[in-house]
Amino acid sequence: MNIRVEFDEGKCAARIKADLEKAQKALDAQVMADSNFFVPLKTGALQKSAQIYTRIGSGKVEWRTPYARRQYYGETFSHARQANPNATAKWFETAKARFLEKWVRLVNSIVHG
Repeated sequence: MNIRVEFDEGKCAARIKADLEKAQKALDAQVMADSNFFVPLKTGALQKSAQIYTRIGSGKVEWRTPYARRQYYGETFSHARQANPNATAKWFETAKARFLEKWVRLVNSIVHG
């Protein structure tokens, strides 16, 4: 009995790369959405800055306003004056603690089919 197996390494590598890129895009979008759930809200500019400055698929979600750093680290943060009742400092860490398992499942569903 003879068995012949042909393996196209280039096709396999291209498929893995495409799946990883798709997973990264999905993960970036989900991290941004889940984190924005906890972002302080006054005018919406801070939440929108993530949509403007994040390049989906880069692996980096970014909130960029003149006050983003102060809000993130809680330097100018007051729960009492927030339009978003879920708002908190360090919103990414809060989202990660709450949604990490969901993020892992999302990536695995794309990478492993």
